[in-house]
Formats: sequence, C-alpha cells, structure tokens
Amino acid sequence: MAPLTKTVVVYGATGAQGGAVARSLLQSTAGFHVRALTRNPSSPPAQKLASLGAEVIKADGFNQEEMRQALTGAWGFWLNTNHHDPAFPTPEGIDDTIFGCNLISLAADLGVKVMIYSTCERSANYTNGKVLVKGYEEKHNVFQHALRQPGFDAVIGAIPGWYMENFLSPEYAACFGGFPTQPDPEGYLNFASPYLGGPGEVPWISITDDFGDMIHGMFLDPLPYHRQTVQCFSDTITFQDMAQTFTDVTGKKARFVPQTTPADFPTYGVPALEEIRDIFTFTQYTNGNFFGPPNDIKPSQALKKAALEAKGEKSDPELITVREYFEKHFG
Repeated sequence: MAPLTKTVVVYGATGAQGGAVARSLLQSTAGFHVRALTRNPSSPPAQKLASLGAEVIKADGFNQEEMRQALTGAWGFWLNTNHHDPAFPTPEGIDDTIFGCNLISLAADLGVKVMIYSTCERSANYTNGKVLVKGYEEKHNVFQHALRQPGFDAVIGAIPGWYMENFLSPEYAACFGGFPTQPDPEGYLNFASPYLGGPGEVPWISITDDFGDMIHGMFLDPLPYHRQTVQCFSDTITFQDMAQTFTDVTGKKARFVPQTTPADFPTYGVPALEEIRDIFTFTQYTNGNFFGPPNDIKPSQALKKAALEAKGEKSDPELITVREYFEKHFG
C-alpha cells in the first residue's frame, strides 16, 4: 500500500534553510507532498524546485489571504523567519516576532498538525539575564508562542549551528579577517575572532548537505521531538583546528587570529555583526556552548540516518565534516 500523502508547506523555499528542507523532502519515499512558498515562482530556484516535483506557490508572509490559501490542507509547516530582513519593522509596527507568531497562529487555526520552526534558546536563561542576543530572544519568543497553540500534534524547534556555507561568502570572509579567500600581505588567510569560550568546540552545520535531511527526519517521526529544541549540526572543531585543517587540505597558509574580548570584534554599526559580537559574549557565560546547553550531536546523526533511509539511499549516513567540506569546495 502506498503511503498516505502529507502536504508539507515550506516557507522561504528558495532560501538556504527552506531550500534544503524542500529538496530533501522531495526525495522522500514517505509520501510527502512539498508545497514550496516563494514571492517569485518564476525565479530559477523556484522553477528548479518545480522540476523536482514541488508545488510552487506564490505566497508573501505579509499577505494573509495568500498564506491562508498556502496553508489550507497542509499537514506540516516549516518556518524560518529572518529578523535582519530590511522589511522589519513594517510601517504598521510588525516586527519579525509578530510576523512569526501571526503565521504560526494561522497554521494552527487551519489545522496544521506538525509545526517545525527554526529557533534559538533564550540567551537570558543561560547568562542570568546579563546577555541578551536579539535574535536568540526573538526566535525563542516565537517558539514559545507555537507551544501555546492548541491543535498541533507536534511543535519542534530546530537550532542550526554555525553555517559552513559562510566560508563561501566574500562578505563573511571580510568580516572575519579574510579567511578563506582573502590573504594578508604575508600570504596568510586569517580567521580573526574572539575565542568561543571553554574548550572552543564550534558546532558547524552544512545547510546544503545535512540540515534539510535533519528536518526531513523530524517530519518522518515528529512526536518524539514534540516541545523540544533540537541542535542541528554536522561537526565540531575549534577555530584553531579549522584553520589548520584548511592548510592540510589546500596547502595554503591559514591561521586563527584570536581577539582578546568580544568587544574587539568589529561591527561597523551593522546589526548582523553586532549580533555576532553578542553571541561571542553569550558563549563566555556558557563554557563556549553556542547553543546554550552542551553540544549533543546524537539527534543530528539519528535524523540524518532516518532521512537517508526514507530517500532510499544506501550510503553510510555520516554527517559531513569540516575537512570534507573544505575538500569539496576548496580542495
């Protein structure tokens, strides 16, 4: 007997997280129908998803009627909100917290059963209120709103680690001293940042290779993760070892250049960089734990394994390491 079709709405399906989720679900044998939401269905990324079998729908999160149509009949809903979107706050005073809560309330009202939201832990809870990371606080508040909604069978918070994809961004490289593409006058590729704190084990995630599979795994069996926040990461490695690994893979000179305190991290008045500085301040209170609690990779491994089995893949369900990522993109 063929599995029952479950429609999963993927918000921001042409973005990094949403695109990874949509592509993984489209490969599933578990009976998912992917309804991919985008503001521009004619864009190349949207058309690519359509060619893979997605139902591509024009839906703007600010348009209540478009979102109502998009969520009608859906079983699952994947949502990521971006508090750095220049659209916030709107002239009506809607910020990303209100925006996310509105979409989640609508999904609950329309009978969606499984709600998965890209979230964070509350920074104040791990620092006795001494550090407030804006994005952490706001996403935590949206997730708490989801937990309060009646009707959902499962509400899950997914917390991604430090993007490996950032290594492919020239803008990101410039913010951290040039690594891995912009050498200094001595020929070194410098990764300049404060220490993370504690043992300095950074939880890295390849959104493209692993994150979509992890969310796929949650949709396959959501009830064990109900009301939980799940750490999503592929590998842990310090900044020092990351730079050495890059040298080992490429033969290029790379080094970690530590900054004395988070205050030394240059922000240039850019809110996104100010938030990165605040995250470094946060991890000084958490023994270097990026998520708040200690790193736990077991859920990521189990979710990856479940997704690969659902996709019918026979390969070993290993998460990609930083070394493998460097070999793939720079080797």
